[in-house]
Amino acid sequence: MKRIIKMLLLIILFTACKKNITEVEKPLPQTYDTIKPMAYYPAYPGSWWKYMVNGAQINTDTVGAKYQMHFYKNNQFTYDSAGNVVDSYSDTVYVPFLNGRPIYGYMRIEHIRPPFGDFYTQWPILSETVGFSFERYWSDKRYGDFSEKVRVANKFFDGQDSVLVLEGRWVYGPEINKKSYQKYAKGIGLIYEVIVDTTSQDTLFEKKLIDFRINH
Repeated sequence: MKRIIKMLLLIILFTACKKNITEVEKPLPQTYDTIKPMAYYPAYPGSWWKYMVNGAQINTDTVGAKYQMHFYKNNQFTYDSAGNVVDSYSDTVYVPFLNGRPIYGYMRIEHIRPPFGDFYTQWPILSETVGFSFERYWSDKRYGDFSEKVRVANKFFDGQDSVLVLEGRWVYGPEINKKSYQKYAKGIGLIYEVIVDTTSQDTLFEKKLIDFRINH
């Protein structure tokens, strides 16, 4: 009888120890922050915008069905003990993907190319601050500044929506006589874009929102 009791006690002790070991060794689930869309660029998963381009062609911008994990190589590199460069990466986060590209609020990801480096950085799409200025894209300026200079020119209420107006211009090269305008409506996104020739006043490009769905 005593032998049976000892056996039972050993079984109970072994089971308890095994359970504790399992609980200790079980890894905690990895969690990441989610970068949510902003008011004037509501790129929520499952959203889309349909545009009429130049009065004829219809283009659709689409956000993927769910937030996706994303990180990128940044410029915060270090060196190992042998003097070799060790790449550094941004924190992993969940972001929406618009037309297959990650969106970080009012930022997108831009590639800074050699010989100025070989890394990625967050780059403005727009801002809610009137007067804020940025370049549309990164460019290699060794042979001239061909970049588009963008400025948040105005914010107003059109009787229905709060609207941001962006103005773009070029200061050098073949685009110097062009000017661009974009309108972003709060809770909708891009509603209108046009590029005009400042000399002839001709419309060179026009994009109008004709339908959309914001999937909050």
